[in-house]
Amino acid sequence: MKKMFPATSNTDSQVYNFDSEENSQKWKRLFLSSLQEVLKQVHPTLAAKDDALEYVESLILRLLAMLCARPAPHTVQDVEERVQRTFPNPIDRWAIGDAQAAIEKAIEKGRKKSPLVLPVDKAHPLLRDVLQTKIDYQVTLYIVAVLEYISADILKLAGNYVKNIRHIEVTQQDIRVAMCADKVLMDMFQQDEDGEMSGVGEDTNLDTSITYDELVKDLIQEKKTYIRELNMIIKVFRDKLQQIPSLQESGIRELEIIFSNVTEIYDFSVNFLGSLEDTVEVTEENESPVIGICFEELAEGAEFDVYAKYASDVLRAECAETLMEVVSRPDVSDALTSAGHGFKEAVKYYLPKLLLVPVYHVFTYFKDIEMLLSNTESEEGRESLEQVKGLLWPLQSQLERNIQNSVYAPYLKRKIGEINLRHRRQSRQQTLLKMKDLQRSIDGWEGKVITQCCNEFVLEGDLLKLGATGRKQTERHVFLFDGLIVLCKSNNRRSSVTGQIGEYRYKEKFLMRMVEILDREDTEEVKHSFEIRPRDQPSVVLLAKSAEEKNTWMAALVMLNTRSMLERTLDSILLDEEKQHPLRLPDPSVYQFAIQDSESNIIIEEKENSGTPLIKGATLPKLVERLTYHMYADPMFVRTFLTTYRSFCTPMELLDLLIQRFDIPEPELPPVSEEEPQEVKNQQTSIHREILKRFRKEYSQPVQFRVLNVLRHWVDYHFYDFERDKTLLDNLTSFLEKVKGKSMRKWVESITKIIQRRCNEEQREITFSLNKSPPSPKWHIRLEEKDWEAILPISAGGTTTNPDLVRPLLMLHPIEIARQLTLLEFELYRAVKPSELVGTPWTKEDKEKRSPNLLKLIYHTNHVTRWFMRCIVDSDNFEERVAVMLRVVEIMVMFHDLNNFSGIFEVSSALGSAAVHRLELTKMEVRKRLPLGQLKVFEEASELSENHCKKYQEKLRSINPPCVPFFGMYLTNILLIEEGNPDFLPRAAEGLINFSKRRKVAEITGEIQQYQNQPYCLEMEPRIRHFLETLHPFDTETENDISNYLYNRSREIEPKNCKKPPMKDRKWPNIILKSPGIKTRNKGMVPPLPILFQQSERGGSKPVEGDGEDTPPQMLTPPTPTSPCTPTSQQSHAPHTADNAIFAPVEIGTGNVLSSATEFRGIISGFPSNFLPPQAPPPPPASPQAPPPPLPPRVRKREPSIGDTSPKVKQAPDAPELPPRDVSPPPIPPRTATLPRMHSSGGLQHGPTHHHHAPIGHPLHSGSLHHPPSHHHHTHHHRQTPPSLLAPPPPPQQYQLDPPPHRRNNSVDLSSPTPLARRHTNGPQTVFFAGLPGSSMNDTPTDPNDHPPTPPPRLSNRQTFSFSYEQHHS
Repeated sequence: MKKMFPATSNTDSQVYNFDSEENSQKWKRLFLSSLQEVLKQVHPTLAAKDDALEYVESLILRLLAMLCARPAPHTVQDVEERVQRTFPNPIDRWAIGDAQAAIEKAIEKGRKKSPLVLPVDKAHPLLRDVLQTKIDYQVTLYIVAVLEYISADILKLAGNYVKNIRHIEVTQQDIRVAMCADKVLMDMFQQDEDGEMSGVGEDTNLDTSITYDELVKDLIQEKKTYIRELNMIIKVFRDKLQQIPSLQESGIRELEIIFSNVTEIYDFSVNFLGSLEDTVEVTEENESPVIGICFEELAEGAEFDVYAKYASDVLRAECAETLMEVVSRPDVSDALTSAGHGFKEAVKYYLPKLLLVPVYHVFTYFKDIEMLLSNTESEEGRESLEQVKGLLWPLQSQLERNIQNSVYAPYLKRKIGEINLRHRRQSRQQTLLKMKDLQRSIDGWEGKVITQCCNEFVLEGDLLKLGATGRKQTERHVFLFDGLIVLCKSNNRRSSVTGQIGEYRYKEKFLMRMVEILDREDTEEVKHSFEIRPRDQPSVVLLAKSAEEKNTWMAALVMLNTRSMLERTLDSILLDEEKQHPLRLPDPSVYQFAIQDSESNIIIEEKENSGTPLIKGATLPKLVERLTYHMYADPMFVRTFLTTYRSFCTPMELLDLLIQRFDIPEPELPPVSEEEPQEVKNQQTSIHREILKRFRKEYSQPVQFRVLNVLRHWVDYHFYDFERDKTLLDNLTSFLEKVKGKSMRKWVESITKIIQRRCNEEQREITFSLNKSPPSPKWHIRLEEKDWEAILPISAGGTTTNPDLVRPLLMLHPIEIARQLTLLEFELYRAVKPSELVGTPWTKEDKEKRSPNLLKLIYHTNHVTRWFMRCIVDSDNFEERVAVMLRVVEIMVMFHDLNNFSGIFEVSSALGSAAVHRLELTKMEVRKRLPLGQLKVFEEASELSENHCKKYQEKLRSINPPCVPFFGMYLTNILLIEEGNPDFLPRAAEGLINFSKRRKVAEITGEIQQYQNQPYCLEMEPRIRHFLETLHPFDTETENDISNYLYNRSREIEPKNCKKPPMKDRKWPNIILKSPGIKTRNKGMVPPLPILFQQSERGGSKPVEGDGEDTPPQMLTPPTPTSPCTPTSQQSHAPHTADNAIFAPVEIGTGNVLSSATEFRGIISGFPSNFLPPQAPPPPPASPQAPPPPLPPRVRKREPSIGDTSPKVKQAPDAPELPPRDVSPPPIPPRTATLPRMHSSGGLQHGPTHHHHAPIGHPLHSGSLHHPPSHHHHTHHHRQTPPSLLAPPPPPQQYQLDPPPHRRNNSVDLSSPTPLARRHTNGPQTVFFAGLPGSSMNDTPTDPNDHPPTPPPRLSNRQTFSFSYEQHHS
């Protein structure tokens, strides 16, 4: 053995100390970024932490110190000799080969042109300081090439370990563990005696659960490892034996006996792995791969039978005898000895055991089928696996009989037993537990814990140890681990006074990386012996009881001793094959997808972490090439491309390009010259055959498969392209009929089935999860047939040209109106396709054709908003108008409860319109009658539109579907992306499609789609649905007429500066105006409603006496048939069930009052905890001695909800003090009120001033979508100081607003590039009422003729509609 360099060398310090503070600053992190590139070369899919790369850097700096030690090298030959003298075999040869290749490439490119990844130019001047002399550039290049080879070897080994444990990032600990299991690297970087594996994680809690998807991933990983073992048999052992001259001439038959049909098993395994990976690739994200079909295809073709022939041949005694006879030949023995250290022993002992791997590996298929059967949920997959199990049963029986009659029966049965007991995800933990148990069974153990220097347990058994004289033999129980061999003696005493003792007594141990294993010839005195020769300890000779037992121990020992060398040999062979048979592509002149990448056809976005690259821009052929790339699959790119391609390509063009991509011409190879000797001809023909084989395997087949996968995804998720163009579907069908090949026909049939299903499918019925039934429809007042005829237009079955739109709003239950609108709007939302959004087709002339579903949604939204507005202004009678507005607010609260954000914005836009917003008397009365819980939910819903809908976006991300998002936000974002980014990359080659723009649009459409999948568990009521679908509040009028009508009606019902509403007769005297009431589902804790109100004759409120916080509830208004009683406490506190039936509400009467123990449930937002409910101003006191009204009950502090963003405001310093009160109830501790400061000088509280500018030249029209205003914060607050609770109300005040604000129609222009732009208003923006009775906000025009302003503006320039109310403090 060569003398390896230690961890620290004395010679290092004589020349250059890399660890000194001054020098370490020069070298530290010099190679770090380059090492990341080296990792990408050996493991493109892995990343590494900085500590891992720093550790590798420290290792190669130790190598550098050794290579530069005295005497300092001056030439390339000096460095090469030092590598040969100090590096272990065969890594020295490979490192030298890489270094020499680097010098040759540098000479070809010219001097100072490094072909390496590590920075030679940076290292060269630093090496001068290290060597303290001038150094030639080629010497530096040679040294750095050696360092790069070693760093790549370390990272490759660590990467293999990381992949085996299913991680994606390499850590320093991973590198230490992987190196400890590698004899060569441990020899190069000698650690302490027991290795450096401290800190290896142990998890003794075994998780016995495993999912179907985890089984599939483990199965694929296992097959990859198995294929590598087959490569070891074929390429390292069989091919090496074939190269021996004597076996080339007469040993062909002998090699067939030894290796049988192992190449057929290799081809079978590669095909099976490819089928598994293809199936997983075509499986959608949320589905599990049906891999039973992979087993089924091979089983039906009897392809598993290759294992029957192999097992029959290898298990015969002739196989082992032939191998022993071949190895014993002198010429073969000499050739194997010269092949490398330990290779002869590996052929003699390790190869026989390696040949048995396929025999017991076939039983993993049987075990996999059983485990998949027990975990699969797919009926299709279950049927396939059941059929495969029956088809493979004869093979399993035959193999078991062959094993039973074989000399290897004990070994194979043990291996098969390990397969049956093994749980892949538990194997590591089970191994650690077993090693710990073994160590506990050894009494007197010395040194570190076994699990700190070993990864796996290999073998144990009883052997004899030969004494130093060669005669005395003592029994030893030997434990063999991958890092240690431990010799023990059986312990006769099993217990002592101190307690239980181990089963064995420790004698000695050896590190496997520090020993050589030597075979010993049998003599008359000593038979079946082998020698363990440590470097620094006396040799140990061990004797087995039989030749078979010796072969078993030698196979394990030789495997551990030579595994590192054999693995590197295999890597070297595979790399040489890639160089000898390069992947050749078709001629670019005949196949445009083979054009080499360049800046003129593709630009890749730079990504820090390794992974699939993102395309920034590319030509159309390059995009199609990457869509079906041969090197890797990119499902996200496929989804993005098929969602957005219509903005730069037609469907017919895409199909033509995919067909061209599928028809791949084979590469042209140089012809074989007839003048060449036959041997040369055969060699060239063989090379050509291998090149074509690699081309078909690594290029043609992956590309064609991915073309079919793209087509399958296209017809499955974007079949509307084929529905709109019959020729497109005919061309696709014609192409699929021409596809040949068994493996391809399977995917063609899959596509054909999808096409047939799409062509024949009807509207799929919505099924509800958890087998729950939807809640029954709610009814307030049953509508008779004549009522339905009066509310429907003539075209929908009505009897009047002017339908009564207020009647359904008052007669139908508000809960059911909200439910039916939510159901309808969800169906309209889920019907919108991505193709209706990409490229903003809804703004084009042919929008009705290209975005039909989107326009239906937009028109419906506008109709609902106008319905609410018209119902309010068409109610002449004040009580009827208040009732209508109350219903609208209740519907909005239910929208909030149902997560119908589209409906929330519809109501918000209606209430914030100019015609409705000015109805201050109506709003004030609604405020009085609205319960506190509903008011707070309403206020939170109204706040969703503030600050560019920031709260809405937070709310949307915090809830669970089902929901109906507000589509206007998506349209705005898409329009901003489309208009703000060019279609082609600027400052780049002409014709590069800006794909990063399409990716941004696809992210938005992806968010839209994720909310389209979860339906509501609600029952559709046909008559209400028919009414809502045919709803056209203004069927024939222009938008300008609609605005004028609404505004004129608003002025009629509440004239300018009126102090009380005009007295008008009721239009619907037979309809009970009292609401049936609503109750939201459990979404938050609303404070109890204080006992402060008593219904007046006209619905007002007045304070009532109470006894403090614990006052029992009082029923102030007797229930009526149209006002159901408050549910019992049990009903109110019913547990919330986690199914779709949560939308079934429990209604309460508006006049009912709950006790402090009763919980309102809903979202609370933006209110301090001591805010009081709205109420009428208190009457003046009767006398100074009269007791004051009772304080409201204290409100418990609640946890802030998502909407709680407003900070508390301190008590105004000039707020009036409360008068003294009598001590009739128990005294209440003082509280700090959090009241906003108000100035008594003005009766108005001005909200934010909003500045909104719309682009000039973009008129807004009726094809629009409502959107809430966006607020620019130039805020000035002027608040009035609240009067005392006992103080009389101030006199009414009148305010003249000049000039008038524009009326708002709250719509989005579909043709405008900025649909959410607001028009600028010329007057005061937002006016909030301070809650003073009689106050009014007059936004009527100052024109003498008092006509509404024209043209009408579109969107609100002030804050969304809100109710004002008084604030009191204790």
